[in-house]
Amino acid sequence: MHSMTNISSSRFARAAVAAVAVALLAACGSDSSTGTRNANVAGTYNLSTVNSSALPYTVPHTTDPEVVEQASITLNTDSTYAVLATGTVNGSSSTIAADAGHYTVTGSQVTFTSTIITSAQYTASATSSGLTATIPGAFVGSSDISFTLVFTKAS
Repeated sequence: MHSMTNISSSRFARAAVAAVAVALLAACGSDSSTGTRNANVAGTYNLSTVNSSALPYTVPHTTDPEVVEQASITLNTDSTYAVLATGTVNGSSSTIAADAGHYTVTGSQVTFTSTIITSAQYTASATSSGLTATIPGAFVGSSDISFTLVFTKAS
């Protein structure tokens, strides 16, 4: 595992992806009969699929071969969050992404502000059945245009 102070530019991008993933997870909520209310998003969420493929997921078109084996986001009741994604880089076990910060909720939109990645802020939205986010491929060091992430709340 690498410490945050030794993260390469591609690792920095992966941390940004993790923050986006957190934003998406936090957006899970429900609509009230009189309109949208602020979603109660506290909890732990696990990454289910990337681009409709189950984990492990091999990130295409990266400098170093990367495989995401697990990712989770924890949204705390004090509006803080933490993200951790693990897998392999060049065949060795590694932290793929790590991030933390604060989030706010407006209706079903969640805005995340990282305290790890300078000036990083992300938003996401969700339905009562879960959340789906599309993130730029550059966030994970890939030349692919984008990736679609689906998270589910842990029971």
